[in-house]
Amino acid sequence: MRRRAVVLAPLLGLLTRAKAAPSSYPLALPEGINLPRIKPVLDLIGKQAELTWDYQLVPVTRMLAMVENGWTLGFGAGRSSVRSSRLLFSDEVFTSGLWPIARTELDRELRSVDDLKDLRVCLVRGLDYGRVLEDAKGAVYAAEYVSGDFRTRVRQLMAGRCDVLLANHFNADAGALRQRIAESGGSLDRLKVSAAPLGNLAERFVTAKASSFSTLLPVIDQVLKGSRKEIAQLLASRE
Repeated sequence: MRRRAVVLAPLLGLLTRAKAAPSSYPLALPEGINLPRIKPVLDLIGKQAELTWDYQLVPVTRMLAMVENGWTLGFGAGRSSVRSSRLLFSDEVFTSGLWPIARTELDRELRSVDDLKDLRVCLVRGLDYGRVLEDAKGAVYAAEYVSGDFRTRVRQLMAGRCDVLLANHFNADAGALRQRIAESGGSLDRLKVSAAPLGNLAERFVTAKASSFSTLLPVIDQVLKGSRKEIAQLLASRE
């Protein structure tokens, strides 16, 4: 009997650890998101909630379809009144600025939506840019919808597909955005970043109301309440 107990002890230990291991959940994100900088924040939330994420980078329209069908949890699409009628959103995780990036030959400062007058602006289909920018579409500026990751969109801006690219950036450090442009193959001699964002968007988790993932949102919201300081530190870090 003692020998049997000795043999079974390691197996029981493995089973206990396996049972205690965090559950893995699919998490869909826009393909253009700056995952290397955002991942530490999402990993922190997962760790505190005893969850692990199976990250899936997909086009925004695909992400929304996956979420609405209950196949995955989503992050970073933007909340609107239309979406709130059929989707559930977590509390705000952090705020992203909508930063205009333009070619240097554009001889104007982009300080407000009105400064986009008669310009072609590269947008990502499916992302919600906030009411002011959405209302100005067509009336103030022409929307050029582009797909692909950030590197692809920067190349399209340099090639003249549009006059301005609106980029989601996770903090107020324009230098970090310039660094990302350079790392994505953009020329800082040919491109310029505006002095301030044109608006801000709250980044949140999202799920379908009838989805099994909806039970995760109260857990995530509770984690967010106790992790604000750590999240801010991670976003401010240049590492």
